Amino acid sequence: MRVLLLLLLAATADAAARYDLLVQGAVDTELQPLLAALKGKREIRVEAWTFWTGRIGRKRVAVCRTDVGPINAVAATVLGIQRFRPAALINQGTAGAHNPDLALWDMVVSEKTTDYGAFKSTHGEAGAGVDLRRWTPLPHRLRVDGRTLTEFRSFPAEPRLVEAALRTPYARGRVRKGNVGSAFQFNREIDYLAWMHRTLGTDTEDMESAFAAGAATALGVPYVAIRIVSDSEYHHPAFERIAGQYCAEFVVEVVRSLP
Repeated sequence: MRVLLLLLLAATADAAARYDLLVQGAVDTELQPLLAALKGKREIRVEAWTFWTGRIGRKRVAVCRTDVGPINAVAATVLGIQRFRPAALINQGTAGAHNPDLALWDMVVSEKTTDYGAFKSTHGEAGAGVDLRRWTPLPHRLRVDGRTLTEFRSFPAEPRLVEAALRTPYARGRVRKGNVGSAFQFNREIDYLAWMHRTLGTDTEDMESAFAAGAATALGVPYVAIRIVSDSEYHHPAFERIAGQYCAEFVVEVVRSLP
């Protein structure tokens, strides 16, 4: 009975506390350096998602395994924000390249994130084929004030978080601002990748960042996405799983550097 009471008190205190950061990764390989850096680590399960809490430096941090894809990203973000009330959100992990100028291990810090799977098309007759010239980007609409629908063609990141990431030393490649793209897709056709880069200005692709960003924007939480190039159909088609570790190591340093 005493143990149960202590667990209930701990859960209540945890729910009432405000965390400095909620840091996300989709899969375990994108989380291990963050979990290793957490002091006083506690594991907390909220429905289908797992969170770990503790401190990195002087900051109270909740780390979240979102799992893969938009549904997981939105649900994990909303639950994490409601449970831990973070002052800011960092979504991080691996990404493929839309921009041919990006090299393996380059780090892209989101100036904005864009859902590149959101399109509407005009009518095409049977047999006319698929013509990307008929496609128009479709904006998301959120009631950020609780009343009025606001259009978002992309979700702008918090400039102070962006600048902190850009200042963080990194030896494996370049750290660049960019447009981090997301959709529930894994694209390997260079012509399509190049078309998205030209049409939407997306630099990378993943399956979570823009959706976590949309949920954070709707809930009024500043965010940034940080993605490492783990593969590029232009230069390095093989997916390098260790990139998830490299990105998380970089994000640990970003967290330590934040005021």
